[in-house]
Amino acid sequence: MKEIYQLKPNSIFEVGAEEVFFEREDDNHKDYINSGDLYEYYYAISKYYNPDTILEIGTRNGYSLYSLMLGSTTLKKVVGYELDEELSSATRENLSSHCPENVELDIQASDSQKMDSLDDSYRLIHIDGDKTYNGTYHDLELTLGKARIVIVGNFVSEKSAREATLRFTYDNKDLIKRTSLIESHSGIYIIEYRG
Repeated sequence: MKEIYQLKPNSIFEVGAEEVFFEREDDNHKDYINSGDLYEYYYAISKYYNPDTILEIGTRNGYSLYSLMLGSTTLKKVVGYELDEELSSATRENLSSHCPENVELDIQASDSQKMDSLDDSYRLIHIDGDKTYNGTYHDLELTLGKARIVIVGNFVSEKSAREATLRFTYDNKDLIKRTSLIESHSGIYIIEYRG
C-alpha cells in the first residue's frame, strides 16, 4: 500500500476547496481537519482505486466524502447516508456546488441500521457511521456482494469498530482478497473483496 502513501498530498487544501471544511478553525475540529493526516488519505485512497461509484455511510458534514470525490477521475455517482437530517442537509448543501459536472450526488437522511440490503452496488464504500460493535458489523454486512473496496474510518481510535471489523474480515475471509491498514490520524482499514 506504499502507493497510497505516495499519493497523499501534504494538505487536503492543496487539492480541495477550503470552504468545504467549514469547521477548520473550530476548537473541537481544527486538530484533525488541519492534521494533514486524515482527509489527505481519503483522497489518496480514492486516487489509487479511482472508483466510479462511492457510498458513504455516516457523512456528518461531508468532509471525508468530499475528499474521496476529489481523488477519483471516473466518478459517476456519489451516495451518502446520514442518520441526522440536519447533517444530511448540511452535507448536501456543502457538497452540491463542489460535485463534478455529470456526477449524480444523492445525500439521504437514512439509517443504515434499519436496512437489510443496499439499493445498489458501489465500487467503493466508506463505513463511518455507527461505531458500536453491532453497528459496524451490520454496516459491513451490507457491503457483501455490493462493493469491491470497503474502507472503515476511525479503525484505530474506535475499539468497538476495530473489533467488529476484524471479526467481520475473519468471518468472511473466503470473500476477501486482502486487507490493509493506513496509519493515519485515526486509522483507516481497507478491505478488498475478491472478484
